[in-house]
Amino acid sequence: MKDFVGILKNRFGQDEPIAIADIISEFADVSIPTVYACLNEAMASGDIERVIRGVYYLPRQGALGKVPLLPYKAIARKYLDNGSDVYGYVSGLNLQNEVGVSPQVPATLEITTNNASRRVRDIKPFGGWRRITLRKPYVEVTRDNVNALKLLDLLTAVRLETLSAAELNNIIKLSTATERCIVNDCVRSYPAKTAKRLIESAAYGVFA
Repeated sequence: MKDFVGILKNRFGQDEPIAIADIISEFADVSIPTVYACLNEAMASGDIERVIRGVYYLPRQGALGKVPLLPYKAIARKYLDNGSDVYGYVSGLNLQNEVGVSPQVPATLEITTNNASRRVRDIKPFGGWRRITLRKPYVEVTRDNVNALKLLDLLTAVRLETLSAAELNNIIKLSTATERCIVNDCVRSYPAKTAKRLIESAAYGVFA
C-alpha cells in the first residue's frame, strides 16, 4: 500500500499510541489481511513499533536513537480512553493515591476497564510496574459515569472516619464532579456494603 506510514503519521502523529482498531478504521477500504501485511512491513523497517499487544506508535528519532513511548500512554489508550470515549479508570490503591486519600504509590497498577476479558486478570507487566491487574467494572464505564464509579469504589474500600480532614475533602471534591442520580443508578450493581456506606457518607459531607 502506498505511503502506509505517511498516512498514519498525518492522522495520528508521532509518539502517540495507536490502537489496531484505529489503523483498521483508517484503511476501511483495504482488506484486513493487507492492513496487517503493511503493518508487519512497517514494523520490520522500524517505522512503527509495537508497545503492547494491539497498541503501536510511530517513533521519532532523538539524540540517542528512537524515543520510546511512555508506557502509561499505551496503557491509557488500550484500557482507559481514546480521547473521546472513556472505557476504564485506574482503581484500587492507584485510585486512592490519585484522589489523595493514600500516600502509597503501589508497584501494582490496577485498572477497571470494559476491555477486561474476565472479572480479574493479570497481564504481562511492563513500564516498571511489577504487576498489572485488570478488573471488569460492576457497571460499564462511560464518560458520564466514570467519576461516580470511582467514588463508589472508594466508599467500598475506604472508611471515611479514618481519613484526615484534607483526605475527606478530596472525597467530597470527587462527589461534586458527578451527579447524585448517576451514583444512585450505579450503586445498584455494587455490593450492599457500598450502598450502606453511600448513605452513611452524607454524615461526612458527601452529597450533604
